[in-house]
Amino acid sequence: MASANVVIITNVGQGYGRAAAFAFGQTSHDVVCTDPDADLASKTAAEIESQGGRAIPIQANMSVQFDVTKVFTKVREIFGDLTGVVHTATQQSNTPFCNLTETEFRTIQQENVISSFLTLKAASDLGRPLWFVIVGPPTSSSEPHMVSVRGAMQELSAAINGQIASVRVNLIFPSRISSDPRHDARLSKTALFLGSSQASGISGQIFNITLPKRPEFSTELSPEVRAALDESVRQDDLEATIGNDNNVDDTERNGNNYSKTYGRTWSAHKINPTETMHESDSEAGSLDKDFDRILQFNDDDKTTF
Repeated sequence: MASANVVIITNVGQGYGRAAAFAFGQTSHDVVCTDPDADLASKTAAEIESQGGRAIPIQANMSVQFDVTKVFTKVREIFGDLTGVVHTATQQSNTPFCNLTETEFRTIQQENVISSFLTLKAASDLGRPLWFVIVGPPTSSSEPHMVSVRGAMQELSAAINGQIASVRVNLIFPSRISSDPRHDARLSKTALFLGSSQASGISGQIFNITLPKRPEFSTELSPEVRAALDESVRQDDLEATIGNDNNVDDTERNGNNYSKTYGRTWSAHKINPTETMHESDSEAGSLDKDFDRILQFNDDDKTTF
């Protein structure tokens, strides 16, 4: 199947990957949603489809060579060409350096640096022009081990830009951990811009994105909304504790074509990714307007290299 705008977005189950997946899904892209958790990848893809977008889920841990190869092979089989990649590698550790274990350090290296290396290599091996955006760990993580991880990702991106002309790489560092798609919109819009034709001459850049503060959780919010805001809460675990999907009709539960393609179904309960929280909305809205004027990004713009 030929498609003009095909983007791989990694770790879409929560956080910045989820926000980016919704943003690209709303702008005429075919979104390949990857996540180590098959159910979370499927849920995000289903939500994009329910809002009129196009998406497919693929279970993949992008720090594992086999899974990375599987993703790029599947994209080639289904779509033919690939336009770009948004790789979210935001694993962080706030453990004081003096208390850091070797295992924890290896984990943040694996999830951030190794996954970026494997995904960049797979993109480079295609041998045709595409854009590549890495979303790295937040700059609020200031421990020496996190500074070293961000430094390694910067040097890797710079080396790719300097030696491999077919891949245009840029790096985004958010100011904080993820919140929800609305309050993380500046980062998503930056990724959209970097994947647009307006950014075709931009490569090797580091974008430090200052985001509005995360909204305060309210006990009045439903468990589902709190799960959407809290990246430490797995939505499937939350739904299991609620244990009641009697309000979901059979059409919602079984109507999605992914159950036919991937041989499984998932809970059809959907959280509106644009749901507005009462705390700090005015700050987010003001920042979004200013940011839009800076980027002058046209949502109808086709994403090309």
